[in-house]
Amino acid sequence: MISRMTTLTSRPQDITIDRTVGVMRITWLDGHISNFALRWLRANCPCATCREERREAILAAAEPLRLTSTPAPSTEIVDAEFVGHYAIRLTWSDGHATGIFPFASLRTSCPCAECNPDGAPPLVLD
Repeated sequence: MISRMTTLTSRPQDITIDRTVGVMRITWLDGHISNFALRWLRANCPCATCREERREAILAAAEPLRLTSTPAPSTEIVDAEFVGHYAIRLTWSDGHATGIFPFASLRTSCPCAECNPDGAPPLVLD
């Protein structure tokens, strides 16, 4: 059974995506506010494809530098939708829409100094 405190800390009351400043703001049921940079959300996309790309980048760091002509992933959100009562799915301008961001993970990764004085941890451990 989920405790009332867990529900208050990991359930959003309000979510606002301000595309002009590149921030997703979540006001949690307990009143805490988290501001996630869209660039950070894209870099920490929890989908299997992005996780594998991050793993490959870590492995490739030991190899000689290779340049590619592929564009960088978009950090502009064009749509968002709830996934049940536990997550949000973001659609980026480059069409990427497979990342499901669980609210509990977002709350744990809150970038504010009160929650994470050493900086936001990764959304998922690769």
